Amino acid sequence: MTTRAMLYGLLAVVAGAAAVLSFAALRDLALVCGFSPQLAWLLPVVVDAGAAAGSLVWLGGRTGRSARTFARSLALALLTLSVAANALGHGLAAFALAPAWWVVVIVSAVAPAVLGAVVHLAVLVGRVDDMDVPEPNDSARPAERVGDLIAAGAGRRRLARELGISEYEARQLLDRTRTEPPALAVNGSGRTSS
Repeated sequence: MTTRAMLYGLLAVVAGAAAVLSFAALRDLALVCGFSPQLAWLLPVVVDAGAAAGSLVWLGGRTGRSARTFARSLALALLTLSVAANALGHGLAAFALAPAWWVVVIVSAVAPAVLGAVVHLAVLVGRVDDMDVPEPNDSARPAERVGDLIAAGAGRRRLARELGISEYEARQLLDRTRTEPPALAVNGSGRTSS
């Protein structure tokens, strides 16, 4: 058995155990907050499915930048919510406390909030606009456009926004134009200057 196969096997064991434990804790929190036993199991489904949807879009890489950014925020927010809700549920159970009214309100608001967020994510995934479509590589960007932006004094943020690239890529582009010898620098017309 290879190391990678063993790693994936252990990942499956950890993921399965964590999912079951988290599911039970979130279901118990829903029960403490007044959900009926027939519906309490839906709270962990909503949180986990929302986090999974966000993670798939975030890590999938085949969508626009705005969809990936929102998906990352959604996944991290729901994972944080899951950790906090698990801790809260166990804390309430350990000290035999009833949840405060505002805890019940927040827990009750989770499902519609996650629904709204996942619908928004679906809209972002389905939308294609020029700003979100990443360019395949530097050679696909017209040199004239890059040269015009740099000649106009565009910084990394504007370059990133206008060209649909990351700020890191824009900074590399700026650094390249600053360090190239004058004979190779791109001028505003898109031609190299001599």
